[in-house]
Amino acid sequence: MNIFKYLVFFFCCTSFAQNATEKLPVDLNTIFVTIDVESYTKLFENSFVKDTLFICKSATTSTNKEDYSGKYLIGNSATIEFFSPMNTSFTGDTFGDAGIEFKTRKLNQLQLFKSENTKTEITSVTYDSIKLPWYESLTLKLPSPHFEISLLEYQKKYLLDLGFTETQINSEMSYSEYNSIISGGKKYPRKFNKITAVEFDLEKNEFDYLKKTLLTFGAKLKNKTFVINNVIIKCTIKKREHFRVKKIEISLLENVKNKKIIISKKIKLRTKKNQAVFSFNY
Repeated sequence: MNIFKYLVFFFCCTSFAQNATEKLPVDLNTIFVTIDVESYTKLFENSFVKDTLFICKSATTSTNKEDYSGKYLIGNSATIEFFSPMNTSFTGDTFGDAGIEFKTRKLNQLQLFKSENTKTEITSVTYDSIKLPWYESLTLKLPSPHFEISLLEYQKKYLLDLGFTETQINSEMSYSEYNSIISGGKKYPRKFNKITAVEFDLEKNEFDYLKKTLLTFGAKLKNKTFVINNVIIKCTIKKREHFRVKKIEISLLENVKNKKIIISKKIKLRTKKNQAVFSFNY
């Protein structure tokens, strides 16, 4: 299995055929954040991080839109993506950039969220000399290129190339079922299960964009705190450019030792029983 397919297995998102009358929940699958170079360099240095908590992978991806490199903390049901600043205008290349990627559970589920206020596009990828439509993404109009929320849906040709049958593609599938097919029944070998909460510092226009997007995706809102499919997203509003992510909370598949891990001067990771929290002190 090449690196691209290996990463796809652990990205753990499903998107399969949709009953047009049914709007299923969408799943928060990925948080991405662009950090300082020193922190980026040190991400995988701690043995507990790379050998117990996460599958840690560095990878470069080439699509029809851009080429990008990142470091990935890959879990049973989610991924945290880290990028290092680059001199481009793409989202994710400027220090402090951040975003959330949601995934659909069935093919054609994304169609139910399309409106005159949304934009969709197909991202293609080439691997093993084959160009395939990878996923379709849906976004609302961005207030800036530095903060993005999107809804992604894998494409049928891509799923067929991964080995899914027509029956599987036409069924809603849980993460464990999806992983079981891709991995040949192998158990996820680390502790990171899924993302349970995230805290943001946002400018007013970014918060308004987040609010409009999450409400479109079915979230509930109370006092600048959103709940969407059991994930909590808390926000405070800042009046100037700043680092956007304050905390990322995750659940673990099993209890681990209570630890405080210093990733760098700016990033710390705490574990307690079956939970872990990244804190960003910029």
